[in-house]
Amino acid sequence: MSDPALETLVIALADLRTRAAPLVMARQERRAGGATAGERMSTAQHLALLALAPGPLAISDLGSATGVAVSTATRMVQALEREGWVARAPEVPGADRRRRPVGLTPDGRRVMDEASEVLRARLRRLLVHLDADERLAVHQGLQALTRAIQADDAAAGFPIAASNSASVGAGGDRDDAPEGRIPSSITPR
Repeated sequence: MSDPALETLVIALADLRTRAAPLVMARQERRAGGATAGERMSTAQHLALLALAPGPLAISDLGSATGVAVSTATRMVQALEREGWVARAPEVPGADRRRRPVGLTPDGRRVMDEASEVLRARLRRLLVHLDADERLAVHQGLQALTRAIQADDAAAGFPIAASNSASVGAGGDRDDAPEGRIPSSITPR
C-alpha cells in the first residue's frame, strides 16, 4: 500500500520541475540579447565548469562528475573550448589522447564565478518573498532531499559526489549514458 503523504510530495516535486523548467528556459531566452557570458551560460555549461574548478579532469571523469555520457561530455568540452573557457593539457607523445585532462582557463574561471553569482542573485530574488520560517523549511527540505539522493545513489552503487550538482546532457546521445544515468537525448533542456 502506498503512503498518501509520500505520493503527495512526489506529485508536488514533479509539478515543481514541470513549472520551473519552462520558466528557466524563458529566462535564458530573454537573457540571450545583450547579456554577459555568465548570464547566457547554460546550466550544463555552468555545471561542467564547476566540476573543473578544483582542477583538470579527463573527459570521462568530467562525464562522471556531471552525470552525463562521455560523448555528451566530449561535445560540452568542445563547445567550452570554442568559448575559450577550457583548454586541454598539451598532448604527451605516446599517451592516451582520450585521457588528456581538460582544465579551466582564467577566462573560464571568471565566467564560472560570474555565472555562480548570477544564479545566487536569482535565488535571492526568489527567496526574499519567503518569511524566516519558510526559508528554514526550504533549507531543511533541501538537506533532507540531498541525504535521500545520496542514500539512493549509495544503494545503487554510485559513488557519492563531492558536489551536489547534476547535469543534463548537451544532446545527441542515445544509449551510451553510464548505467543509472539518463542519456542526454531524453533529458529536458
